[in-house]
Amino acid sequence: MNFSFVQISDHHLGETESQLMRGYSTAYAVRQVMRHIAKNVGKRIDFLISTGDLVNDPSAVSYRNFCDMFQLQVTSVAPGPALITLEGLQTFPMYFLPGNHDDRDQFFRHLFVDTPAMPLMNVSFQHKGVQFICLDFGAGDDAVAYPETLDYLERSLQAGLPSVILTHHHMVPMGNRWQDDYFLDKEKSEIFWNIVTQYQVQVLGVLSGHVHTTYEKVKRGIPVFGLRSTAPQPVFLDEPFFCLQPLHYRLVTIQDGLLTTRIFEVPL
Repeated sequence: MNFSFVQISDHHLGETESQLMRGYSTAYAVRQVMRHIAKNVGKRIDFLISTGDLVNDPSAVSYRNFCDMFQLQVTSVAPGPALITLEGLQTFPMYFLPGNHDDRDQFFRHLFVDTPAMPLMNVSFQHKGVQFICLDFGAGDDAVAYPETLDYLERSLQAGLPSVILTHHHMVPMGNRWQDDYFLDKEKSEIFWNIVTQYQVQVLGVLSGHVHTTYEKVKRGIPVFGLRSTAPQPVFLDEPFFCLQPLHYRLVTIQDGLLTTRIFEVPL
């Protein structure tokens, strides 16, 4: 059961590597992070996970640019692993979740050619006896706890395996109005936590993206982690205010049934 992997999130790539987002080069930032991963932890991790928002405007051209940049060898089964080659990582396994910016049809067409497009990508995979449950709360800014997503979560946990839950949308409040308004389905979000709490012993942690911010919280005894994006990052104000900060990726280690993490900071 002992292994490590890396989480990255929220890349918002454009139709070309030179395209900017708010005057910021998302492609340059991704390359910086991947180069740092390859140099510092690449030899001791089993795989990478991206928790969504691969592109900013979900056109076919943007996804082709994403696949070309990562030299992605498409696979048939979502969420992967697909093999990527980028900045020192050679044919390296990587899993992908869709985010609210990702068009589900384009996402599947370009990354998972033989998997029929799903309106919600609720899927799971196993690695060395640990189950990774990938939950989809939709393509809108506002997360929705769809009944099929909650049903999939409960059915997956009933398998009794130690589990890591992966989501794009954040599952705990951030403490500011404009981010926390993204999860409007408060009643069903409580159902999510009621299900997770019921299987608390086997849930090692919840990893998310979406808010472009690194955090570590505990809810109902379960560790919950978010991650600073490779795209522009906000500060905690009640209105969106983006700034330039060092990039983050999260090294996650599972050893003897315990999940621990370490944040690596990458200068721009």
